[in-house]
Amino acid sequence: MPDYGYKVVYADPKLLAEAGYGALSDQPFLLDPEPGYARLPNQFLIDRGLGYWDPKWRGEKRNPIPPSRISMKNFARWLANALEWADTRSVDLMRGDYVSDLIDRYQQEMLKGIWSADNRPLAPETVNPRVQIALEFQMWAADKGLRPPFVIPTTTTTYIAGSHDNSRSHEAKVIQSRKGKVKVNKRTLSFPSVEEIEAWRERVYERPEVGATEGLIVDLILNTAIRREEAACWRVDTLPLDPKDWKIVNPDQPEEAQSVIVTIRYGAKGKQYGIDEHDDKIGPEGEIHIPLWIAKRLHGYRNKERLMALKPRLKGVRPAEARRIMEETVHLFLNPVTGFRYTGDQIYAFWSRVQGPAHWSPHLGRDWWACRYLEERMKQHAELIQQMLKTPNVSMEHPMVLALRDSAVTVIQMEIKPQLRHASSRTTEIYLHWLFAKMRVPLTMTRQWVALDEEGGEGDDE
Repeated sequence: MPDYGYKVVYADPKLLAEAGYGALSDQPFLLDPEPGYARLPNQFLIDRGLGYWDPKWRGEKRNPIPPSRISMKNFARWLANALEWADTRSVDLMRGDYVSDLIDRYQQEMLKGIWSADNRPLAPETVNPRVQIALEFQMWAADKGLRPPFVIPTTTTTYIAGSHDNSRSHEAKVIQSRKGKVKVNKRTLSFPSVEEIEAWRERVYERPEVGATEGLIVDLILNTAIRREEAACWRVDTLPLDPKDWKIVNPDQPEEAQSVIVTIRYGAKGKQYGIDEHDDKIGPEGEIHIPLWIAKRLHGYRNKERLMALKPRLKGVRPAEARRIMEETVHLFLNPVTGFRYTGDQIYAFWSRVQGPAHWSPHLGRDWWACRYLEERMKQHAELIQQMLKTPNVSMEHPMVLALRDSAVTVIQMEIKPQLRHASSRTTEIYLHWLFAKMRVPLTMTRQWVALDEEGGEGDDE
């Protein structure tokens, strides 16, 4: 029989519900190389997915908010890779050792490109979660008495964490992390030129039939920094149906500067509070500002182009069925060719399909919005910046530098992070580095302003 390797699969939700296992409708399962049901790995994924076991509580109590559907999908893929490696190398994870097997072999083979699809070294962002989930599988097995206990070497780190509501308030925190984790290089932001982005945007709009809709999605992401999944889950009534009900936060400003507050929760990153009847994740609720001119374009699309986009699904159906389809189609953005909603993956696909700048993605579009916003807000301090640039050998402790840094941090903490929602505190330092590089300020940011990534946190969404 051919070797199929490990594969991530999903069972039919209706069949699971009829059998009394509705809670597992979004649960990924693994098939082994036979192919057959991978019993122990799947029991681990079930316990992890339902919150009966996690690396913090180790089964002592149930996690009331288990991992999200996306996280579980990632866990299953990472575990499948580790199991595939273990089978290929004749390593029994039920007896394997953290240091000699996972670190010295599995991790090293990925870093050297020995264990990768194209024989190229894998990035730390890929290696670390694969090793982590393999380790969790071993920890779970040990807690269940399925393998001997083992020691996980850890290191203690103290860092300075900034307050979310006060840019000048900082406190020391202590965390423990496992030894052997590959160090992730700090992200350095680099964006395409305005001309490159505009040329790419025009190519999106020029796509036959779908260009106008997909261009509007692009403009919404670039002007609000929402995630692609949030754009896919944007409802018809996310922006109130009646413009009279729009909450304009700065009505005293010129219309081109006004913004509307809307509430986001479907598809939002973070803890999963459930899956609604339209198969959308219900995440943490948060408010964002959208430019009034974007709100007006969304309102126009909602009342005209979107109704036209539903026609392919209504063609040839009876009036009662047409009403049902219209009532159950709650998402704003519909593909005018099919009449169905856009998914997050489809947004990423069309974003990448036209010839765009290198590494340009919806996620980088979020950072682009944040940095452009920071740059515009810091133009209010143009005189201070010019004075600093004229000062030879300026030090990071110079009063002008401290004043500029405090102003920038305040903008990031009080204005940018609330718009981004669930943004890692590491972005504070990343955006500061980008700002100072943009201004060509000859100084090195050495103070630790941000928290280290939390162990076991959800991965970044694309």
